[in-house]
Order: sequence, then structure tokens, then C-alpha cells
Amino acid sequence: MDILAFGAHPDDVELTSAGFLLASVARGRRVAVVDATRGEMGTRGTADLRAREAEEAARRMGLVAREGLGFPDGRLVPSLELRDALIAALRRWRPTLVLAPHVEEPHPDHAVLGRAVLEAAYPAGFHRYPVEGSPHRPRAVFHYLSRRAFQPSLIVDISPWWEAKLEVVRCYRSQFHDAASREPATGISSEDFLPRWEGTHRHWGGLIGARYGEAYHSMDHLPVPDPVALFEVRP
Repeated sequence: MDILAFGAHPDDVELTSAGFLLASVARGRRVAVVDATRGEMGTRGTADLRAREAEEAARRMGLVAREGLGFPDGRLVPSLELRDALIAALRRWRPTLVLAPHVEEPHPDHAVLGRAVLEAAYPAGFHRYPVEGSPHRPRAVFHYLSRRAFQPSLIVDISPWWEAKLEVVRCYRSQFHDAASREPATGISSEDFLPRWEGTHRHWGGLIGARYGEAYHSMDHLPVPDPVALFEVRP
């Protein structure tokens, strides 16, 4: 697998990273998603409905696979059980690059998962670590932006895939604004959420001279073999 993206809940990866994943699939790369929980604590919709929405989003993104780890929503905690499940997933899918939530996100499920993925990536390569699968250590872990701003290590231009990302995110109809809904309102279901969310992508894109961008942070230094190639104008 070229990219394995972890989300605490179904829709986390889509809202933060669908542009990068769509672009990667378009370039022939293999991409999979792992959801730590089913999102059953969500105020709107149901876990079964969210699962159907996630399946549709996975199809639109062109994922090789999507799986859930089944941990309890709203109650993710740092534990060996969580670490071992993440190591098993890393060994099963053997990604080059891993995406995960930022470790300082305000939602505790996001923060816990982000730290847990970071702490699983290294021991996943231990030959004697007692988890199924042969050792595998990804080359890099990138943390994606959700609600907590950070200084990005890189910004991916997703302008050509913005409309496709919108379609992927809109698969989660139960979570967004619906004037006819009688379910309790949430931050994500407010009428102005998607316009504000789009503004965030415009902000990151503007910093690199693009219309839309996604921001990522790496704890490691990133090698750039040819800096000039980053700025070459191609036909």
C-alpha cells in the first residue's frame, strides 16, 4: 500500500485528506483507510447509516480497502490494545506513507489516535514484537489538520480534485445541514460549516499560490532530492 490513512471516525479522513488521496489514486497509487471507531456516539444519524456513507465515500475515492477497528467512539484511550491493533494494521497493509490526526486536536479521540499511530509506526518494524504479521515500518507519518491550526511541513495542492473532494464529503449526508432534520444541531451540521471548511482549504492553497490546499505536519525532516523540481513550470 502506498498510503494508509487512519481516522478516529468515518468522515475524518474525507474532511481532512480526501484531496490528497484522490490525487494519489489518480496517479496510480494504492490507498486504504482504517477507521478506529464506527462513530456510534455521533449526535446525528446512526452507526449503520454512517457505515453505508463511508462505503460510498470509499468507492468515490477509489480506495483499495477500508476497514474498522471497532474501538468505542468517544472513549479512545492510550492502551496496548490500541497500539497492537494499529501495528497489526500497519503490518497487514504495509504502507509507505501513513496519515493520522494531529496529536494536539481538541477532540480526544483524534489526539489519542494521532499519538497512538505515531507510537505504533516504529515498533511495527520490530521482528519480535508479538503482533500478527511480518515486521513493517512506514517511511513517514504525516498528521493532517482538522480543527487545531499548526505550522505545516507541507501543503498539497488539491485544486484539480476539489470538486471531487466535495462529492466525497457530501456522502456523509447525515452529518451536514438539513433544514428538514429534527435531530439536534451540531457544529458540523450548521449551515455555514461547509463554507467555513472551504475557506480553510482556500487559506492553505493561497499560501502556495493555489486555489485549494491540504496542510500536513511531519515530526521528521523531509528529504527533497531536487528542490528546483518543486518549482519547475510544466506544460
